[in-house]
Amino acid sequence: MTDFPYTDADLRAEAARQFAEVLRAPDRLEVQDEMQGSPIPSRSGDGQTVYWGQLSGDDLHDAANDVHELLDDVPDLSRWTIGLSGSVLTRTTDLAWGHGDNWHLAVQVAHRRGVDDELHTALIDAVRGAVSLVLDERGIDIPQITQQAATEEATR
Repeated sequence: MTDFPYTDADLRAEAARQFAEVLRAPDRLEVQDEMQGSPIPSRSGDGQTVYWGQLSGDDLHDAANDVHELLDDVPDLSRWTIGLSGSVLTRTTDLAWGHGDNWHLAVQVAHRRGVDDELHTALIDAVRGAVSLVLDERGIDIPQITQQAATEEATR
C-alpha cells in the first residue's frame, strides 16, 4: 500500500472515465471548431495544404456532422487505452481485415519499447496467421487489407 489515499488503479480508472466522457459527449459546435485549423489529408500535399475551415459553410457543417456521428459510434476502449499507457506499452502494428476502410475485424498489438524486431515480427505474423486460419476454417472470405506499418518511434 502506498502513502497516497488512492492507488494506481484508481488513477487509471479516473483517467479512463474522463477519456470516455470526452468521447461520449462531443458537442457538434466544438467538433466543427476543432476542425477549422486542421488540414484535409486527401486535399493536402505537394506543398499545398487545404484546411477544413476553407470549406463552404454548408460543406464544413456537413463534414462536422459526419465526424460527430463517427465519434458517437466509437467503442469505449478507454480502460484498455489507459491500461496501455499505465503499463508503458506502445502502439505497434494494426492488423485489419476487410475491404478498404470498411473493416470487418481489427486487432491492435501493443508492447513495451525495445522489443527485439525479430520477436515483434514473429508475434505479428503469429496473430495474423491465427486470425487467417480461423477465417479460412470457417469459410469466411474477408481479404486482408494492406497492413499499416508502425512508425519507427512506436515500435522502439
